[in-house]
Amino acid sequence: MDRVMLHRNPMGGLVVCDPVGPDYLDDPDREVAVGAGVRLVNVLLRFGVNLEQISADKVCHSCTDVKDAYRISLGVLTVDDTRAMAAQLESFALEFERMRELLCSISARQAGPAEGSV
Repeated sequence: MDRVMLHRNPMGGLVVCDPVGPDYLDDPDREVAVGAGVRLVNVLLRFGVNLEQISADKVCHSCTDVKDAYRISLGVLTVDDTRAMAAQLESFALEFERMRELLCSISARQAGPAEGSV
């Protein structure tokens, strides 16, 4: 809820208002963005990739047409860091492909010959 500051003359007395609590400073959009960023970091850490400069940045709506309140920035990576991360993820992808092919071939052998084959 947006609160409007009423400018009053000191002679009129202080503004009567309800006190605010800690939730006054909450930003649910940021919490959602941070949650998504944390999830991404935790998944990538399992693959040996660490994005140390990841951040949740508030979007400037006057200088962009992005609809989100926050965007996840992955940070700045050196070329060497980028190559190392790509190699790490690629090695896992190749291993997953190898395991899938192995599993498919085992499943095909266990299923036996197809009906109608000689």
